[in-house]
Amino acid sequence: MTSPRPLSLLLDFDGTLVAIGETPDAICVSEELQGLMAQAVEQLEGRVAVISGRSLEQLDALWGRGLWPVTVAASHGLEMRHNGRLRAPPPSRIFASLSRATEARFGAQSGVVIELKSFGLGLHYRLAPRLRDALRDWAEECAVEHDLVVQPGDMVYELRLPGADKGDAVRAIMQRVPFAGSLPVYIGDDLTDIPAIDAARALGGRGIAVGSRIGEAANETLANPEEVQGWLRNLLA
Repeated sequence: MTSPRPLSLLLDFDGTLVAIGETPDAICVSEELQGLMAQAVEQLEGRVAVISGRSLEQLDALWGRGLWPVTVAASHGLEMRHNGRLRAPPPSRIFASLSRATEARFGAQSGVVIELKSFGLGLHYRLAPRLRDALRDWAEECAVEHDLVVQPGDMVYELRLPGADKGDAVRAIMQRVPFAGSLPVYIGDDLTDIPAIDAARALGGRGIAVGSRIGEAANETLANPEEVQGWLRNLLA
């Protein structure tokens, strides 16, 4: 009789492990969450990954050294750190240039929050919902001109490099030791997480949606990051 395949835990960050803030830097990774993730890494023998649209630099700044033992796919999978080794494309200057152009277009007082990343640019309109359509049109204009991808999200349009999504990140992680041969459980809350949920399910695992935005794509739903942390505690008990 064969033993059941062990689980791997693949987690989105914003809206899944932490609540979405009014601005990208209005996020706090609590000591409780740090401890819970450390416990997961130990009990699952390293089969824990964070897959985020944020850059690796941003995640490290928020987490500190507590993130080092965790496999991280940042920038929608363009950046990958596993066992201390980093894989990433060459730096691009285009996003700094587009950040300045966006600032000139919308101005500092408009409520638009510009999030400059290593391999992307987030255009947040949570504080300026009236500018949603104008930001979408601007993002699409920039994407066409510079051969970029527009990624809609929760009150944000992100400009990013083509060539990777969170589904690709799941498949890449699941080929590596110690994840290979295990069953992936992916938890996420936004449109960018649908390819990752699809990838996890195709590999025999399952997907869990946080909130109702992508509930139809998942096997089950949790209401918010607090319920995610409760689910993790039950898993590890």
